[in-house]
Amino acid sequence: MKTKIKLRLIGVMGAVAFSAGPMISGALAADVMPTKAMPAADPIPYWWFNGEIEAGGRFYVNNPQKNGQASLGGNSLAKYYEYNAIKPGPFLNGHLSTGTSDGRYQADLWAQNVGYDDQRFSLDASEAGRQYFNVGWDETPHFYGYGQTLYNGVGSNSLTLPSGLSNSLYNAARTGVSTPPGTLNTTQAAAVKKFLDANVHDTDIGIRRDTASVEYRWTPTEAWDLSVNYNNMHRKGTQVDGVVFAPTPSGPGSQVPKPVNDTTQNFGLNGEYAGTSPWGKKFNFKMGYAGSIYTDASNSYTVEDPFCPTGASSFGCANAGSTTAVMSLWPSNQANGFNATLGADLPMKSRYAGTMSYGMMRQNETFLPFTNNTGLGFLINGQNPANSAALPAASLNGAINTFLTNNVLTTQITSDLKSKLSYRYYDYQNGTPELFFSNWVLTDAKSANTASTTYAPVRTISPQYTKQNADAGLNWRPINQWNVGAMYGYERYDWTRADVNVTNENSGKIYTDWKPASWITARASWLSSERRFDNYNYLAYVGAYQWVNGGNTQYSTAMRQFYLNDRDRNKAQASVSIDIIRGLTVTPTVAYQDDAYQVSSTEVGLTRSESWKAGIELAYVLNPATTFLLSYMNEYGSKNLRSTGATSTGALPATNTYSANIKDTVNTFIGAVNFAAIPDKLDLSLSYTVALANDSQPVYFDSGTLPSSGQYPDVKTTWTRLEAMAKYRFDKETTQQLGWKGDVIAKVRYAWEHNSVANWQNDSMQTYMYTAGAPGNSYGYWDWMAYNNPNYNVHMISASLIFKW
Repeated sequence: MKTKIKLRLIGVMGAVAFSAGPMISGALAADVMPTKAMPAADPIPYWWFNGEIEAGGRFYVNNPQKNGQASLGGNSLAKYYEYNAIKPGPFLNGHLSTGTSDGRYQADLWAQNVGYDDQRFSLDASEAGRQYFNVGWDETPHFYGYGQTLYNGVGSNSLTLPSGLSNSLYNAARTGVSTPPGTLNTTQAAAVKKFLDANVHDTDIGIRRDTASVEYRWTPTEAWDLSVNYNNMHRKGTQVDGVVFAPTPSGPGSQVPKPVNDTTQNFGLNGEYAGTSPWGKKFNFKMGYAGSIYTDASNSYTVEDPFCPTGASSFGCANAGSTTAVMSLWPSNQANGFNATLGADLPMKSRYAGTMSYGMMRQNETFLPFTNNTGLGFLINGQNPANSAALPAASLNGAINTFLTNNVLTTQITSDLKSKLSYRYYDYQNGTPELFFSNWVLTDAKSANTASTTYAPVRTISPQYTKQNADAGLNWRPINQWNVGAMYGYERYDWTRADVNVTNENSGKIYTDWKPASWITARASWLSSERRFDNYNYLAYVGAYQWVNGGNTQYSTAMRQFYLNDRDRNKAQASVSIDIIRGLTVTPTVAYQDDAYQVSSTEVGLTRSESWKAGIELAYVLNPATTFLLSYMNEYGSKNLRSTGATSTGALPATNTYSANIKDTVNTFIGAVNFAAIPDKLDLSLSYTVALANDSQPVYFDSGTLPSSGQYPDVKTTWTRLEAMAKYRFDKETTQQLGWKGDVIAKVRYAWEHNSVANWQNDSMQTYMYTAGAPGNSYGYWDWMAYNNPNYNVHMISASLIFKW
């Protein structure tokens, strides 16, 4: 760089000397000046700057209900705000850019929705062809809903009740009786309702992710490419968790705001070299490392039982509940992975691409005790179950190693025929010790072997498997209008601690592209496969080992897991793109998939899964100023699920087996138009989308009878969005008179978004289930947060000014 600067200075001095030539005698000038003109010096690069800032405001045209309950016919903005913070108020977006005139250096800064929970900032800086740098920070919300809760300390690791509430609820539940009943009658339910209504308060349920990231890439030469990256994501907030305080179906149980406070760090290093092989062909080799560390701020949190009086023993609580429950949180863990990739051109017009990777996942967080209830009155392994010494091990010592190798060889056999061969091997090796629990504590209140003779002892299981894939394919392009291909694939799983030992799958696929003329393009493909297991034996491979005493802890041997069971698959896709007239393109598409599972009359499980989608898109460019888009898509899915309530290993009685034919249908309509009313000055756009979804789950007993309570109602969803936007670019003369040399654009947008869901499972659910408390109701001790309401209706207008320079 110093040399270049010196040369430029010499050039400038030479120019000065040349211009001063007339002041020197001709002979002297001839002696000092070159006889040939000097080349022009390179222009010194200068820095350019441009940018764009959009500032404006948003407001609701209507007054949408924020936190209504579905059971009362109300709406809620929870679903609308699920992944964004597009809400009323001022907003700011921006982009600043600078660089050198020779294109060597450039930097860009972006900012989006500044000040809101989904704001993002990013900086890119680069030296073209040599180094690239990016740093970013963003917030991403995941909002679950506006809920209601009895608990104080939301967001902390100790969820407590208002003083005296548990005593009041306990006494209300036993109105007129000496001990709390298993079910609540109408009088008792009303007494419980009084205290719940007086103590409930609102709370928001959701998580915010704050992610900071940095990445640097360096290419010192054309042969080398090095990069390093790091990101840190912090999650903070609450999620809904279900807590059961007693080992009996009639309660107590609560939905509570579980605290979330964890950090995930991901980092990596990669290096790649591209060169020439000894046989004169190009090759590239890449090595890399990737690591991840997950850390939770706490390993557990505690929840008070609403129906357990202060100071009561565990068996003095309602239905043998515990005074508090200890709930575990995700354990801290880490992962490390190494990978290498080689791509090389080979003789005979071939190319090899291979990948090899090895990963290590570890988790060894100290176990929590079975319970924090010290007065249970029994021992486990000779120790109080509230003591960690009662556990069979101090920690999990979880260790999973993975190994992957993937190899692909492509060969251009002739000018129009190409082959592809591949082999992939993946080993998921689970080295986590399988622990033996002679006994354990059920919901902080009772020993497992006391609740049921089949609950204990129990062993943990560590599933593992290897997966192999081999594929071979040919692609033939006889003429430019045709492209035809065929592939064969083989897949094998070898399972450990699964219901089967081995599954093998063979598949075949054919596909074609056809373009007979410039105005038409057609594509189609069809795949058929057959998967078969070697031996299916749940008891021998899992059940008898995990649950030593069997009974109702083991599921029925008639059950067939859909990912392990014999399956025949057929999958077809087709699309055509046709230019009807100049500017008008029509594209119909269709796709179909049918998975048929081999489930006999004495077995249960998923018997068939069928889906298809068909649609058409019409795009029309009327003129450079006007475009139209219309599309329609129909999606259909059907699953037939055969089930049983029996756990017997023998023949299944028809009176205890039933089938549900689950059908899902979605129809989506989209229309849009863009119109330049005044070219380069006024742009207008209008779009409308409506999606209609329906889910039905009729149930039929194999004996031919119908459910006594009737069929479940269909779940219906309607989602609608209408958006209109106008953008006006002010005259440059006007903006210059106001002192602005760049462009000024005014933008106005109106959006209507509406979601309506009719769901029998949620619509009838009150804040607390006591409102359904007819005599004999067994859910009188259960309280819910009433957070799940996907219905909303929003009309919003936003207006902004965009300044460009």
